[in-house]
Amino acid sequence: MTGAAQPAFATPRFGTPGSVVVPLREHLVGGRTVEWELRDAERVGRAARRWANGVSFLQADHLATMGDKRRRGEVHTGFLLAAMRFDTPLDEAAMAGALTAFVRRHEELRAHYRPGPSGPERWVAPPEEFVIGVADVESVVVGDADVGSWVGRRASERARAELVPGSWWAATVDDAGFTFFAATDHAHGDGYSSVLALTEITALYRAHREGTGPEPRPADLPAPGAFGPAVLAERSAAAALAADDDRVAVWRNALADNAGRAPLCPLDLGLADATPAPAVAVEQWLLDPDALTRCDARLAATGGGFAGLLYAALAVRHREITGESRFFVSTVLATRDPDTAWTQGWMCNFAPVVVDLPDGEQATFDDVVRAGGDSVRAARRAGSAPAHGVLALLAAEGVFRGLDGSPYMVSYTDLARLPIGDDPALSTIQTSSGVGPTRNANLWFTRTPAGLVVRCHLPDNEVARASVVEHLARVGAILNDYASERTER
Repeated sequence: MTGAAQPAFATPRFGTPGSVVVPLREHLVGGRTVEWELRDAERVGRAARRWANGVSFLQADHLATMGDKRRRGEVHTGFLLAAMRFDTPLDEAAMAGALTAFVRRHEELRAHYRPGPSGPERWVAPPEEFVIGVADVESVVVGDADVGSWVGRRASERARAELVPGSWWAATVDDAGFTFFAATDHAHGDGYSSVLALTEITALYRAHREGTGPEPRPADLPAPGAFGPAVLAERSAAAALAADDDRVAVWRNALADNAGRAPLCPLDLGLADATPAPAVAVEQWLLDPDALTRCDARLAATGGGFAGLLYAALAVRHREITGESRFFVSTVLATRDPDTAWTQGWMCNFAPVVVDLPDGEQATFDDVVRAGGDSVRAARRAGSAPAHGVLALLAAEGVFRGLDGSPYMVSYTDLARLPIGDDPALSTIQTSSGVGPTRNANLWFTRTPAGLVVRCHLPDNEVARASVVEHLARVGAILNDYASERTER
């Protein structure tokens, strides 16, 4: 595996309902379909009660965007998908019991969203109202090549915040086992939630299949926490922000050096105007496990961290593209604490990462890696203050001049920090999302036991494809050179 390996593209189609495709890896295979659904969803919806006031900042943005798309009759792509492979026969009833227990544990998965006079409203139904069973829908046989289309269509139809529930669960069954899929509207969760969901569903499914009780012992599954209090805490934190807060200063300094604008993608994406274009998904493996081990060894010897290495490589590549010595990008960070470590909910925040490439012959790439690590730590500190509140303060100061198109974002997740372990089924987890129209090329890096992989959603045209192929190949080459101790600034 080298940084120059070519990415594989999966091309969604837009314009007609149900045309979205979810890119899936080869080990997630097709077969006979099984779906699970909430019993008597209308009754459950009537039992829901409006929860407090308002929603989180990210939810408000998302729900407004999805509402606009719905009114225009566009395909719903604002969902998250998680999938995994079980090499054992499917027990449909045990999975129904597992999903019932899972949804009952999480108040956000029992929520749906309605428009209200002052904005979106969160409505939550009691746990005892939820009973999940095998869906009364026609089973079909989906070939391996068509799984992405089938999953994308069904998730687009069912994983929607206005529905009760806003989640969808299914499997494709073959002679060797089954592939399990769980999708939910983005309003209900984030990437961490997707991985946690499959971890929890797996434990519950095995308990039901083995007849060890309605759910595992409390020691097996930690308390789930609740998303609602996190929304209230975010609103309170934003209201309490002061202009002299050090976390505000991190944003202020980053924006002041960028003419008050959020960062933009530096790649040529072949766009003629500001209209979002139909998108394509690309996934590329950049480092194999051996290269990751060698990176870790060098980082340990030089006082760096892997996130710092990643942003250092992106900074070098940014200068190659633009000639600029400063790399500024937004990143998304988890905001979970011990009480919400297992909570289903969208618990993220944005923060700036700034890496300056030093001048002078004495500076080394290891220096850049350490500078990248310093910026990541500053971003994590800044990430404890709601970005929407920070940017409102800075807009009032005249420092933040608003968005100029879609902000450029890079994220990094290390799956070793999540409770997957070496479970053979959980090791096959893949997370994804609906691929909607875009005018950006955001990058989601994930460190897995199989290596470092990056996913990108980009405009579906030849210029953008060529730009991203070259970009990812070069970033991969920089990282592989570092692993081989060949990297120079």
